[in-house]
Amino acid sequence: MFPKENSSNGYHNPPPPPPPPGVGNINSHRERARRGTRRSRASRDSISLRVYDQQQQQQQQRAPCTDFDMAYFHSYAHLGIHEEMIKDRVRTETYREAIMRHQSFIAGKVVVDVGCGTGILAIFCAQAGAKRVYAVDASDIALQANEVVKANNLSDVIVVLHGRVEDVEINEQVDVIISEWMGYMLLYESMLGSVITARDRWLKPGGLILPSNATLYMAPVTHCDRYSGSIDFWRNVYGIDSECTTLELR
Repeated sequence: MFPKENSSNGYHNPPPPPPPPGVGNINSHRERARRGTRRSRASRDSISLRVYDQQQQQQQQRAPCTDFDMAYFHSYAHLGIHEEMIKDRVRTETYREAIMRHQSFIAGKVVVDVGCGTGILAIFCAQAGAKRVYAVDASDIALQANEVVKANNLSDVIVVLHGRVEDVEINEQVDVIISEWMGYMLLYESMLGSVITARDRWLKPGGLILPSNATLYMAPVTHCDRYSGSIDFWRNVYGIDSECTTLELR
C-alpha cells in the first residue's frame, strides 16, 4: 500500500503557474476579501488556522457542499470517532513507520494532509522534518487539530485549513500528499475523490502520495445459521406462510 522509499506516485501534471507575491509568508498575511478566508478568532494564538466560507467558494464554480456532505463532516466533528481510529495501533503505527521510512523525501518539503482529523499524521510529518504541512479538514474537528498543533509548538510548521479540499486555497505546489482515506471495504466513504482532487490541484510532478496503492481481497463465505434463521422466520410469521417472500434470498 505504501510505496518504496524515494518512489513517486507516477502522476505528472503541467508545471504550475508562479505563486503570487507574498506566498512565502503564509502565516502573517491573510488576503481575506480576495480569497474568501477569515480568521476564526481575533487572537494571534490561532494564527495557524484558516476557515473557508463554503458559500463564497461555491461562487468559484466548484461542486457545492450537499446535505450529505454536511452530515458526513458533522459525524467526524467529535473526538469519539477519532479516538477509535487512533487507538488502532496497527493502523496508526503503520502510518508513522511509512512517514519515517520516507523521511529523506519529506524533510524540507511541503506536505498536505487530506482529512487531517486531530492532526496526528500532520504532526508525524512535522516530526519527520517537513518544511510546511497543510492540514485540511472540513469537519469542525479542525478546530481541535489547531489546538493540538499549538499545544505541541508546531504552529510555525503546520497550517490547519478548515474547509473542503475543493474549497481551500494553498498558494504553492506540494511535494507530498498523505491521507487516511480508506473506509470499510476500502472504498466506503468515497473520500478517495478528495485525495485525487488534492493531487490534481497541488501535487508537483514526481511528488509522493501516501498511501499510493491498495489491494482488495474478496472471498465468498457462507453463514449457515443466519441464512437458515432468516428463511425459517418467513415460513411461519404469526401463523402466516410468507415463505414466498424469500425467493430472492435463496
